[in-house]
Amino acid sequence: MAQHDERARILEEWLRLPASRRKHATDVIAFAYRLLQERPEFLDVTTGHDQIVAWLLPHLASENS
Repeated sequence: MAQHDERARILEEWLRLPASRRKHATDVIAFAYRLLQERPEFLDVTTGHDQIVAWLLPHLASENS
């Protein structure tokens, strides 16, 4: 799977969560861990926790959402 496609799928899954569960860096870390454990089919063999966190941190929900 191309890394761009993988990133898009992970971001889409992240954005399905309610904004209240996407506000903090700890939410990103927990989501990445859960994704690695429960949905490994979403990921390439080389994609790890740190990479997922790096992709999602810029997409934290704002406090005004």
